[in-house]
Amino acid sequence: MKIFSVYMAKRFFKPFGFGLGLFAILLFLGTVFDRMSALVKSPASIEVILEYLWLEVPYWAIRTIPMATLLATLVAMTGFVQSGEALAAQAAGFRLRDFWKPILWCSLAVAVLSFAAQETILPFCYRRSRHLWTEKIRQAWEFDKYLNLAMITEPGQFVQAKLFLPKQWLMEGVILERVGAEGITRQIEAEKGSFDSTPMRWVFFNGIDRTFHDGKVTEKKFKKLVSDMRAAPQDLIPRTRSPEEMSLFELRRYAPKVKHLGVSPREYMVAAHSKLSFPMTNVVICALGIPVALRLRRAVKILSFSVALGVSFLFLWFMEMSRALGVSGRLPPPLAAWTANILFGAIAAFLIRRYDV
Repeated sequence: MKIFSVYMAKRFFKPFGFGLGLFAILLFLGTVFDRMSALVKSPASIEVILEYLWLEVPYWAIRTIPMATLLATLVAMTGFVQSGEALAAQAAGFRLRDFWKPILWCSLAVAVLSFAAQETILPFCYRRSRHLWTEKIRQAWEFDKYLNLAMITEPGQFVQAKLFLPKQWLMEGVILERVGAEGITRQIEAEKGSFDSTPMRWVFFNGIDRTFHDGKVTEKKFKKLVSDMRAAPQDLIPRTRSPEEMSLFELRRYAPKVKHLGVSPREYMVAAHSKLSFPMTNVVICALGIPVALRLRRAVKILSFSVALGVSFLFLWFMEMSRALGVSGRLPPPLAAWTANILFGAIAAFLIRRYDV
């Protein structure tokens, strides 16, 4: 039985590797063509652009793993049947389920590797590629005005500004707060502020400096005040963190911080649950592909490829739709992340039982 499992695993992983490379390249090329205009007009060097494109590869490779899993399942099962090996194995006493159980175990191994990759390789590559995109290829300095800025500049320091002009190094309607264990300890409210690069400090004009201590508030008006805020203007440009650049552990820590700033954490909560549900997609889509493959036992490989592409896109579309409903608040985050797996898993179980495979 062990020899048979190894044989079926080889039948699975050969088309899996081919499909993973092919699907990843197709989607990657689509992204490159979509951003071609920005890449051509970018002032960045060719080395930076090539590094950016290389760092995009892991993202698309991980996203296409379920498609490759389904293709491998279809090719392995239909090839095993078409070659007559399935009939010979049944004559030797093997049951039909003995053919696909090793394939299912292979999909579970792929799920584990997919989870490991999205927790280690993907966050690093995504962070680096996004940094290159915003800092060197399509610089965030292209945007010269921000309204209602709110940001934690360093641990215990929070700044708000009604208007932020990063190119001019200016803020208007500024509130700078220092927060301690017991709450706000200091608050600076000013009409405007400017960044001084010599001492690397923000200087505020025409405001009030408040100090909070033992329930008492001390106020002092000022015309000019050099603060302890060191963040450079480019560091204050609002950049929301993408769930793709964080691991599961980082997402669970980041969601409460976002909520504390008054922003809905639903996107990050849904993403945290998706970090667990997405790798399991490989197992579900493999189980779905088993009865489909047995129905396509006489089909040519190009038909298997087309079915894999169609079913995978349907599955991923349904998954993205349920995630969008979760982010909008229409579905609870756990249900939004797992709905596609539950639905297609139920369909796979029904088909396997109906066709007695």
